[in-house]
Amino acid sequence: MIRASGSRRNPGSSDRQEDEVSAERLDDRPWYRQFWPWFLIALPASAVVAGLYTLHIAIVTKDGLVVDDYYKEGLAINRTLDRDRRARELGVAAVFRFDPSRGLITLYLDGPAAVRPDFLTLRLVHPTREGHDQEIRLEREGEQTYTASLQLATRGNWHLLVTPPDESWRIGGRSRL
Repeated sequence: MIRASGSRRNPGSSDRQEDEVSAERLDDRPWYRQFWPWFLIALPASAVVAGLYTLHIAIVTKDGLVVDDYYKEGLAINRTLDRDRRARELGVAAVFRFDPSRGLITLYLDGPAAVRPDFLTLRLVHPTREGHDQEIRLEREGEQTYTASLQLATRGNWHLLVTPPDESWRIGGRSRL
């Protein structure tokens, strides 16, 4: 019996050797030339960038919703609720119309004639930006109609508060202007 060396092969041994050689070739590239290290570095790096941007926003912008004197504000809420209650007792209601092309706001006041003064005060309160708040004097145009010109700093949702000159009642609502 003659044996030739190398004539007999284990099945799959050459395939395994070729796989090891190709795997070694892949490992020959430096780490910074491969995809996965950069992908794994990008995840925490993006979180750091987002955190720094959030910190920048927190430092640069002012939180207009925070008040200095909480106790005083709490007492003022009771007076405000009394004025709202008084408006309901009197049956005062209003409908607003805003014409952005002419910059004109019109208020139709419903209620007894005794609660229809010569002018009303309209406060436009922005929900998040105190600096955008406006106070406008609505002049009486007819029996139940009040108008004023209005230039909005920004379009969006607004809280609308209407009071007479003596501030004996108050009505309010929300609108998208």
